[in-house]
Amino acid sequence: MTTFFDLCATGLFVVVAGLFLYRLQHEDPPIMPYLVCVAACALGNWAGNAGAAAAGSIILAAVGFLLMHLASEPFQEDDTQT
Repeated sequence: MTTFFDLCATGLFVVVAGLFLYRLQHEDPPIMPYLVCVAACALGNWAGNAGAAAAGSIILAAVGFLLMHLASEPFQEDDTQT
């Protein structure tokens, strides 16, 4: 962990994993948005370390916005009440 992109991607990954595990305790969330976040973290880290700092920053910022969207979604209602 020597670059700014390593730190940002790792931090975002930890938050994505934590949010997924928190949601998993209360409901059955779809896994695809979280996989997209993880893949974009890896892509942003790779792009930033390869010399494309602008592209890496934009990708990691997009992950942050997607993460805020996922965190702000309400929990699903339980329809099994009688």
